[in-house]
Amino acid sequence: MIGDITQAVEVVSWYFVKKEWPKIKRSPTLDLGFEERFRNYLYRIMKFDIYSDVRDMGLGLSYTTLSGNPHELDIICIKEKDLFVFELKHYKVSNITKEIVFAFLGKVMDFYFKNANCLSDYNSTLLLMTINENIDDSIRKLCFAYGIKLIEPSFPTLKVLDHFLRDLYNKSIDETLVIETEDVIEEVTSLRNFDYSLSDIIHYKEDNFSLGFPTDLNPTDILFKLKECYNKFEVVRKKWKKN
Repeated sequence: MIGDITQAVEVVSWYFVKKEWPKIKRSPTLDLGFEERFRNYLYRIMKFDIYSDVRDMGLGLSYTTLSGNPHELDIICIKEKDLFVFELKHYKVSNITKEIVFAFLGKVMDFYFKNANCLSDYNSTLLLMTINENIDDSIRKLCFAYGIKLIEPSFPTLKVLDHFLRDLYNKSIDETLVIETEDVIEEVTSLRNFDYSLSDIIHYKEDNFSLGFPTDLNPTDILFKLKECYNKFEVVRKKWKKN
């Protein structure tokens, strides 16, 4: 059982790029059917209150932007007060660049600045999805810094890793593996303060905006620790499979 809806969305999204997409028959479209197949997969598994239409230009809520320029965002879905915005990049070889990250963030912020009185009531999570297996660490750190969840097949988000660790913990019967897994879970839990979303860093009150980041935010350090946890998880997982 997956914890909260945000964790569930991240796990389902990661599972799609890691396990499902490699098995799916490609479509004769520019993105080989990536967006359509993921949309159908996500909507089938997750039960949302609101889903955006294909080529939606209003953040799924018929909103306009501060700049007056409409922006297409690939998928927007809402469950009560949780809002998820997806940018899908079917880039198997081409790099995910900082320009792509900032363009995604900029489109969302253009909506946010115009509709902050409504959007500030939501817990807004941005997810950048790609099938690229060679993401540069600079992009991972950039996404950490701005609360963007980078969904890539080669590396899990903190919530995804937490889910699979706890799943392994519940399945383990060997006492040594249970203890090892529990230790890694504790290390992952210690990083939770840095697992924030856009709504955690942008604040709106009395018609004023402010940004607030954790004072001890260090994306390089966070990435290093998360990699350590992921490597330890892989060690424990391989031991579990042998038992």
